[in-house]
Amino acid sequence: MLGTCRQLRQGTNNYVSIVELSFNAIERSFQFYLVEMTAAESADYIKHEEVFDDIAVRNVFSDEDVAGRIEAFRSEHRARFYYDIDRPGRDFAMAMHDLAEEIHQYLVEFADAHSRCSCDDRK
Repeated sequence: MLGTCRQLRQGTNNYVSIVELSFNAIERSFQFYLVEMTAAESADYIKHEEVFDDIAVRNVFSDEDVAGRIEAFRSEHRARFYYDIDRPGRDFAMAMHDLAEEIHQYLVEFADAHSRCSCDDRK
């Protein structure tokens, strides 16, 4: 998902796709961490909010509001973008992708999971 965002950033104005893929990458990064570092299994997370709730409870970030702010985005804005009620602008889409990259990198480092991630293969 992050690789696709990187490609979309170069020459597209499909900001809805960048936002959606970035959001999905954030959720999958959180889920990766939970499965990698706890007794959780991927099947434990049927609904989107379960991943965010579990991350918030575990205080993975020094800023306890990170998961809450991402969940607030999901509940307040994501559906409006996804169903084409609102359209995110370029700045918003780029910031969302940057956030997804930073969260993913943070969790890979936090879990010491570099060997299981191909992030360094960026082009």
